[in-house]
Amino acid sequence: MAVNSSAKINLYLKIGKKLSSGYHNIQSVMQKIELSDNMAFEALAEEKVVVECTNKELEGEENLAHKAAILLKKKYKVKHGVKISIEKNVPLEAGLGGGSSNAATALTNLNKLWGLRLKEKQLIELASELGSDVPFFIGENAALVEGVGDKIKRVKKSFSINIVLINPGFRVSTKWAYSAFDKQKLKIKTKADINTLIKAMEKKDIKEIANNLHNDFEPIVIKKYKIINDIKINLLRNDALNACVSGSGPTVFGIFNSIYEAREAFFKIQYDYPFVFLTKTV
Repeated sequence: MAVNSSAKINLYLKIGKKLSSGYHNIQSVMQKIELSDNMAFEALAEEKVVVECTNKELEGEENLAHKAAILLKKKYKVKHGVKISIEKNVPLEAGLGGGSSNAATALTNLNKLWGLRLKEKQLIELASELGSDVPFFIGENAALVEGVGDKIKRVKKSFSINIVLINPGFRVSTKWAYSAFDKQKLKIKTKADINTLIKAMEKKDIKEIANNLHNDFEPIVIKKYKIINDIKINLLRNDALNACVSGSGPTVFGIFNSIYEAREAFFKIQYDYPFVFLTKTV
């Protein structure tokens, strides 16, 4: 069983108060993109979970796909084993949800492999135990994500947006980003509006989408890593309608009016940074 495990971008991200659980309330619009890891699931006769990955540091029990498999095994007393193979294409700790996507992909595919017949709502409840981004990846299409990532409302009629993704080659810990956000207590003002954004997505109005990109983490990560602002400027200089940090960074995405502008920008800047991807939302 071989499948894609899509990354995501945050078109909008507003951070609310910190809860006693340690999580924060969020309000976000997330959308999957074509950039993905490749995963395969192979039944094992032995009752164990094995994760093999092209990035060897991800083969331990802390791997979210491994945790997802163990969670299912314990909760539903599954007596089968599985080998999970991951070909990693999505940069780590990049704000693209690669690990969360792997976890959700494991839940949905092991649900089939092990014949558990769990509904989407049940899978989302399980996903919320693994991390705040994991529930989003259970379903398809873009979504308004609220609460601690567990309240998901799919955006209807979402369409394909041409983007160029740039990752500067270093990692940003989500834990650090939230901690820095809490310490700095920034009052972030923005003209971007989440409801206007969702309506623009439903109307397929790319310019209005561009006008309403927002991420509360952006000033935090730009303050520490000046190159992120340089990347934004570079994308805008190359005809991006707008550019924004995804998740807790450091990846920046620029959205373009068409594939032609996106492709031209990609060819101009593809060698300027360690990771530059020409992709689109799905």
